[in-house]
Amino acid sequence: MDLTVTRAQYDAVRGARHLPDVLKKVLDAAKRGGAGGDDGYVLHLTYEEATALNELCAWNVHTDAAGAVTEDSQVFDDLVKAILTHPDY
Repeated sequence: MDLTVTRAQYDAVRGARHLPDVLKKVLDAAKRGGAGGDDGYVLHLTYEEATALNELCAWNVHTDAAGAVTEDSQVFDDLVKAILTHPDY
């Protein structure tokens, strides 16, 4: 599957703690050219890589006392939603 991510999403995943080597390789191979010219990237992911990315992002989603996603982790929450709703996932 090809997943278009923003520069902020790419940077968040790249900077995530415990980034698996398999995802580091995906990020290294990413093609520039996000939607809308936002200097984003297109990630080419197998189902297993997409699942690993989804899990990594889900681990980094945090909520406040009211159950709302914190501003700092919104980028990861957006990626989880993008993966789960992607037609090729």
